[in-house]
Amino acid sequence: MVTTHELSRRRGALALALLLPLVFYLVRIDTRWTALRLLSIGLGWAAATLALFTSVASRSIDLRLAASGASPTALVLGRHTAVLGLGWIITALYSGLVLLTIGDKLTHPAAVPLMLLLTVTVAAPLGSVAAALVPRDLEGALLLLAVMAIQLLVDPTAAWTRVLPLWSTRELSSYIVDCLGTQADDYLWRGLLHGLGFAVGLVVLTWLLGIRRLRVIRLPEPQ
Repeated sequence: MVTTHELSRRRGALALALLLPLVFYLVRIDTRWTALRLLSIGLGWAAATLALFTSVASRSIDLRLAASGASPTALVLGRHTAVLGLGWIITALYSGLVLLTIGDKLTHPAAVPLMLLLTVTVAAPLGSVAAALVPRDLEGALLLLAVMAIQLLVDPTAAWTRVLPLWSTRELSSYIVDCLGTQADDYLWRGLLHGLGFAVGLVVLTWLLGIRRLRVIRLPEPQ
């Protein structure tokens, strides 16, 4: 409830964050592979930014709740679940848009929702990690923007780019758009395993950072 209330208070920022992926997609819709990757990266930035905003805004509330006896694990995972649920709803809308506009031109259109869902699943905890590393949401948003810009600007075929959190979009975009023959399953499984690995790792890191931040130090009672 706290997370939903915080997001409702920032309707302007929410609208801008959610419209950005649409703009990215429409300006390159003539180039299907690029349009899908831009949409996925833009959606990832939106989900990460929403997680960042809610995490920064709720710091003082979380501390009071933790001091009152609330479980830090429940606070961290509850907020993550709320942001992830909203991100999945938006993903369903964008998946429908893609299938309606260019679905008949794709090799594996059924994998579009899978790619976008995986992107949001990775990006949401990434935003929470950014919130733990920077003091305010403006700096965090710029940090996330830099990460996403690197994802778009570097050569995705370079081996080192696998350390980037959304590298999986390159493999899954290729699987969806291109006719890869016998290599198609390799692209699919590389993308899925990379994305799921980062999602699990970032969720665990978010949980550990949240536990550390919300740890309540109880002083011994005076003698």
